[in-house]
Amino acid sequence: MCSDPGEIIGVFIGLDSSTFEYIANIIAPFQQEYAPVVGGFMLIDNISEYIVSRVMDYVPKGELLSLMGQKWLSEVALTPDLIGQDIKTKKVSYQVKIKLLGRLNKQLNKFIPGIKEIPHITSKVIQPNSKIIEAICSQALMTMAKGDIIGNYWIDESIKMRFNLEQVIGKRTFIFARAGYGKSNLMKILASKWKQDYGSLIIFDPEGEYSVTDKKNRPGIMDKIAAILITNRKAIKNELQYNVYDNLKFDLREFFPTFVIPILVVQAKHETIFFQKLMGLDHNQWRDLVDFLYENKWNADHYSVSNLMGLGEDISSIPYVMNNLIPPILKLHDPDSKLIKIIEEGVKIGIPIIIDISILDSNSALKLSSIIISHFFNRNQWKFTGGRGELDKITFVMEEAQSVIGGTSNVAKFVELAKEGRKYQLGGIFITQQPGSISRDILSQGDNFFVFHLLSKVDLKALQETNAHYSNDILTQILNEPIRGKTYMWTSNQPFVLPVQILNFEKEAEPNKAEEIQANNNLLGSILLNVSKFNEIEQNIFEKLNLVCNENRIELDCRDVIFSDENIPTISKELFKKLNDEEKTYLENDNGLAFHDGEYYAIYYPYLVKLYEKTLVYFQNLKK
Repeated sequence: MCSDPGEIIGVFIGLDSSTFEYIANIIAPFQQEYAPVVGGFMLIDNISEYIVSRVMDYVPKGELLSLMGQKWLSEVALTPDLIGQDIKTKKVSYQVKIKLLGRLNKQLNKFIPGIKEIPHITSKVIQPNSKIIEAICSQALMTMAKGDIIGNYWIDESIKMRFNLEQVIGKRTFIFARAGYGKSNLMKILASKWKQDYGSLIIFDPEGEYSVTDKKNRPGIMDKIAAILITNRKAIKNELQYNVYDNLKFDLREFFPTFVIPILVVQAKHETIFFQKLMGLDHNQWRDLVDFLYENKWNADHYSVSNLMGLGEDISSIPYVMNNLIPPILKLHDPDSKLIKIIEEGVKIGIPIIIDISILDSNSALKLSSIIISHFFNRNQWKFTGGRGELDKITFVMEEAQSVIGGTSNVAKFVELAKEGRKYQLGGIFITQQPGSISRDILSQGDNFFVFHLLSKVDLKALQETNAHYSNDILTQILNEPIRGKTYMWTSNQPFVLPVQILNFEKEAEPNKAEEIQANNNLLGSILLNVSKFNEIEQNIFEKLNLVCNENRIELDCRDVIFSDENIPTISKELFKKLNDEEKTYLENDNGLAFHDGEYYAIYYPYLVKLYEKTLVYFQNLKK
């Protein structure tokens, strides 16, 4: 039993009439050194246990607030020294409105949500000390005890707050905040605590802010832990060298047409004749069609396309087919891409994967993320229904969530993930500035909420309508406290909302450490070894590129030296000279040769970059 739970500050005077929550009042006499803290805990001594409550608001009472008291206060207002301490103590008290949260036994080792017995009137009310507050938080958050520290209890910074990331696996987690108040910072903190046991974390990054140190010198996730970055920003690849895959395209031929065509073609056209004809293609026809359109683009012959689709001389639908397939094929297809295989391998070993979609147009970014989510959703669904092995544990992170699970802008694959992902061990962390725009039936199924400062009444009402734990007193604080990093956290096993000051990731990670950290943990290198298969001609070309580098006294792994303005022309031309006719034909067919004055004379520079990446993987495989 706790002998000193805290200081007695008043007495309990009964419950208020209320719907959905237990609201009560206490009377607290004036004390010079004490004032109730809105949002703070109070205890009511209920003989064998403590009733835990939260301060909602308080108003002054007493003789000084009577008509005569106010008249006297008006007379002495300009000489406040006349209002002595003894007068305040005798004539002023506070009526404090509290919300009853649950019961804590006097051994401080068991918290039970809800109220079983109403305390007697005049029961002692106690301002708990730090030890009691810590016990309340730890007992109320028992499922978080094994979690990582993500911040401090707002009212008492000595109390550390934990969050168990196992609670996001297969769950719906929402992070709400205005821009600049801590959404990305919290996500970086969570990602930096990620462990393989939690499965894979796949982050879709529309602002390019999560991976590495930005221009404001704010560190990224890769400055703290090893992770894989998939991006088409070449500068990052040149800077880090390790764990960066710089081909943000798929080999669309790998997917079945019935899977990928509904994503590539906008939903409004799914009832059209050309769409039905596309859906009738078999896998071989789809592969040939993608190859043909990718190679010929808008110059593709209509009759050839029709024959590939098995339509004979009927070309009436071909213009529609080309108009709807060529744009996404040009933006999302690369026959050399290993993107989906790399993600699959990353998922197997349970690592964070950051997909930087910051320089894709919004339509392409949506299609790309839809393909990835749908691929793993369908795969887990297939495993689940057929009992075919363990499900992949994946948590997807989506910024601007209102654009994909909004009430008027639902995107089918994202909504499917939000509603049914739990069944298949697929979780989602949905981040937005506009919770009011998210579909209510999805919002009401949320398992974890982190709510920072918000301005809109629509957003606040939507939050309260779908999660009544965010009562009026909490919403008032969310609206009126523009404090960066302060969040109001609620989880499905947590009986009440807690205010948490989230750790500052800029103090947890050191800027510009990504190159060193990724070099020491080459995750992508081993994955590429598993997914890359090179034919004999390619292997001979790799050997010759290595030979050219040796002849120029350049180490193969010195990427910056090889691709310097001084060396790349020499390497490109000398490699070309070493190729035999078969190797030149191979590269010509792959658009890898540079052309001048009617003849080939060197390796095409952009292709040399791709060739160099394959060469590194090839020699890593030999060493292995």
